[in-house]
Amino acid sequence: MGDVVSTRAGVTRDYTGPSESLFTDAQLMADNTDDDRYLYIVDYDEDAERKRVEYLFNNWTEGEIERPTGLFRVASNVSHDDLFEQLVGKVPESQVEVYQLEDVETSVEPDQTVVTQQVDASTDAVETFLEYILSKKKAVLQSAAQNEYEVYTKKGRTEITYAITETEEAVSVRVSIRGYPPAPAFLAEFFETELAEYAASQSPDHQ
Repeated sequence: MGDVVSTRAGVTRDYTGPSESLFTDAQLMADNTDDDRYLYIVDYDEDAERKRVEYLFNNWTEGEIERPTGLFRVASNVSHDDLFEQLVGKVPESQVEVYQLEDVETSVEPDQTVVTQQVDASTDAVETFLEYILSKKKAVLQSAAQNEYEVYTKKGRTEITYAITETEEAVSVRVSIRGYPPAPAFLAEFFETELAEYAASQSPDHQ
């Protein structure tokens, strides 16, 4: 589903709604609506990612989240009874807990927001400005061929791509922001403001 909302002159936002690794960190979460418990395994590439996830777990206010203690492993294609027998032969049985894991399906999908703007400037000038405002958000280039960037904000992580098209009247800019709420809407407002102000500064009336 998609709605196009005019936010200011020349700017539109197109919203599209819910469109075996190393065991590095885990949390058990008790759902506050039933007795189900969920094991979250979060792999990370750098310490900054770990800190963001730990902050989220530590500040979650619904239900109960606890960090498992002791030694834990995810085992597959093993004889549970044989392994359990060997474990309780090493430590008291009261110190061993075993859970059978199943993948959990979720209906959560990322949002995608598109911001467009017409600018009376050359494509090179517009691209230079886009690179500048991306740098303001510390965007990390993921694919130069696709103009794809990754951006972390206080509202969450997003993937951003942009396209520049030259027409007879002006240069058209299209910025696509994909992520989980509220990050896309937060960044869309930023790009709307920056692009609208830049377009106004490049208009013939302003020069």
